[in-house]
Amino acid sequence: MADDHFDGQRRDLEIEVGHGVPVDLRSLVNVSQRFSALIDEVASEYTGVRHPIRWIVEVEVGSVRLPLRAETAVEQVQPSAAHEVGTVVACGLSQLEEEATRPAHFNDKALEQAKALAALASDDLPLAVRNGSAGVKMTRQLSVNAEKVLGVPMETFGTVEGRLEALNVHGSSRDFSVWPLEGKAVKCVFGERLDLEHDVLPAVQKRVAARGRIKTRPNGERSVDVEELEVLPEPVSADEVRGILKGYEVVDW
Repeated sequence: MADDHFDGQRRDLEIEVGHGVPVDLRSLVNVSQRFSALIDEVASEYTGVRHPIRWIVEVEVGSVRLPLRAETAVEQVQPSAAHEVGTVVACGLSQLEEEATRPAHFNDKALEQAKALAALASDDLPLAVRNGSAGVKMTRQLSVNAEKVLGVPMETFGTVEGRLEALNVHGSSRDFSVWPLEGKAVKCVFGERLDLEHDVLPAVQKRVAARGRIKTRPNGERSVDVEELEVLPEPVSADEVRGILKGYEVVDW
């Protein structure tokens, strides 16, 4: 476990934004959002509990750093595990900077966030993440390595069937999840022709057919850029139930 005391106080993780260069608020907010999403994914994967940690920002005068202190947000997670997540994040990012291999507890969502975070790094906006015993100066190479680990998705046109849940329209994000009766949720991103009020809201918690471009990663994870959304009738016969149990069916347009 890492030494979680540095700079004279206990810190579990720290991200440095810029180094001797001015940092504008938009860039700071963008980096903060990406970093927050990244460490939340790793913490959830590490503990097995969704959103298990509340990260407390302890701002220092005259600094453009975000020193974070981990506090457990649920009873199932021990304080020691919350502190260890900082080491997992910092070591994982350091590993990704060096080589295109998946760090422990970095699922695909965490890799996507790491890729996006590193893509923000530049000479005008240096980024560094550390936790006292481990750290990394992030470069575009980390983004490249994360993309290699994720792999290039195969794209097809088709349909995913299941129950529409987990609608997200926060900020610029506009997506929902379709849950087959078997298998994992499929992330569905709003296509240009999809309207929130007319198409999506009436379909929440109902069986749907989401049609569009299906992206399948090498690990089998799927997402859909949805162009058409149809509400399906609830199953009333054994044949219909067996059809749903297939999870999803891809058909060429």
